[in-house]
Amino acid sequence: MLIVGVDVETTGLNAEEDRITEIGAVLWEWETSRPLALFSTLVDPERPIPPEITKLTGIDDEMISRFGWTESVALGMLVPMVEKASYAMAHNAPFDQGFLDAATQRWRDMKVPILWLDTKGDIRYPETITTRNLRHLASEHGFLNPFSHRAVFDVLTMLKVASCYDLEEIIARAKEPTLYVQALVSFDEKDKAKTRGYYWCAPKKIWWRSFKASDYAAEKDTCGFRTALLPGSPE
Repeated sequence: MLIVGVDVETTGLNAEEDRITEIGAVLWEWETSRPLALFSTLVDPERPIPPEITKLTGIDDEMISRFGWTESVALGMLVPMVEKASYAMAHNAPFDQGFLDAATQRWRDMKVPILWLDTKGDIRYPETITTRNLRHLASEHGFLNPFSHRAVFDVLTMLKVASCYDLEEIIARAKEPTLYVQALVSFDEKDKAKTRGYYWCAPKKIWWRSFKASDYAAEKDTCGFRTALLPGSPE
């Protein structure tokens, strides 16, 4: 089975307002854990890259001016690779899918109907692995990503981690509803939430994380604090 792993780097977090600066994709043969085709390109966001993003990714305006393709050209090269695959896979898939959906609607109206698998939420990691940071997950699985936050290297890292798990279970979990959950903890209890993988959302001043529907009942019984369902992702 062919999986297309995808990662995008961007100028910010809002898919409607920010733009893609880099696309990485790998067409991956699941049975052999072998990459069959790689695609990597810088993308011109047609706006300056914020300094904090350059610090994170290493991508700056000079690199874009010398090597960046227009968004429409980059998408035109990516979509045929996606169309060869049975599933797309990303680490925090709603982020990458959101940016690609927004971009394809701007240029070609070529949204590809494919199920996205999210290695952040659709893999049932062992209880001993509490991190969902991709770089740390690589370390937990015995290897290192030498170029963190560069798209195609993050994709290869993600696929290597994912290949340690059962694909049919990943697909089944991808089809489950995702629930967004708030940890109802006081300031003194915040470490309890942090230890269980909850994230601090500064604008809304809440600790939250997402769960697959089948996992939430167990979380309520074992977390040691009250929780509440949110209407959607707070970020």
